[in-house]
Amino acid sequence: MKSLPIKFKSGVPVYEQVLYAARKAIITGELKPGDIFPSVRALSSQYQINPNTVQKALVALRNEGLIESVPGIGNRVAEAPEGTHRAVSELLENDLEAIVLRAKQLNISLPHLQQALEQHWNHL
Repeated sequence: MKSLPIKFKSGVPVYEQVLYAARKAIITGELKPGDIFPSVRALSSQYQINPNTVQKALVALRNEGLIESVPGIGNRVAEAPEGTHRAVSELLENDLEAIVLRAKQLNISLPHLQQALEQHWNHL
């Protein structure tokens, strides 16, 4: 079982940071479909965080179809869900809205926002 790399930042809820680290590890392929996902006990012990916080993140990951529960094994990374472009857009809707709102607040033009997005895309 691989560990989940979490780099904690102050001012950001721990739940969101666990969720972000898990999504990033799965989406970038650091954790691959079929890999055993760390348990609530392992994550809460390793990072000294409340097990309820970890459980909440795992429930969200299950609801997103990124991990699945396997009786007798625990959680594992799910196969990439096959969905329509619309389903993918729905998964990103809240995040994209937050990015666009923040960019407009900072008076960042669309081309500059696209450039920043491309840099992050290539970095991962």
